[in-house]
Amino acid sequence: MASRDEEFARFFAEFYPSLCRFLECLLGGGRGGGGAQATTAQDIAQDAFLQLHRAGFDSFPAGEARFWLFRVARNMALNELAKRQTRVRLFDKVVDSFRARVPRPDEEFELAETRERVAEMLKLLPEHQRAALLLREQEEMSYREIAQVLDISEAKVKVDIFRARAALRERWGKPQSAAANG
Repeated sequence: MASRDEEFARFFAEFYPSLCRFLECLLGGGRGGGGAQATTAQDIAQDAFLQLHRAGFDSFPAGEARFWLFRVARNMALNELAKRQTRVRLFDKVVDSFRARVPRPDEEFELAETRERVAEMLKLLPEHQRAALLLREQEEMSYREIAQVLDISEAKVKVDIFRARAALRERWGKPQSAAANG
């Protein structure tokens, strides 16, 4: 009768190549692919066999160890794929953050002009509307928070913000000289 270690060694020799092929395909490699996919597949396969050995290879009913092994290896491969996607997203964010977008001079001028125009239009709003709108847009406060800050009802906050936005929209459509005159 063969020892437990000899049985495990035979099982390993029989299923390791097919498990690696399965994992390579699952990880996006392919038949005969090499490189990182193959190395990762081999690492996962070895980890899955190690878990099988620790779980008690000889405690599984005949034929069940193979299914358990492939299921565990598949789950490990799916975890690896999820890690890769997270790494790719993180890498993309880092790269994007280092890609400083330098605005063209005409864009900078237009942006400065727009900011100046909005600031002038805000000055024309009644103070209570201007305050409510700025707390909402700049400070991102809720209506309830704005009501507490301004010591007014939420309904009044909503009306003030609505009227402020309507006035700004109306003035935005007018030529600048007409908007400045009211």
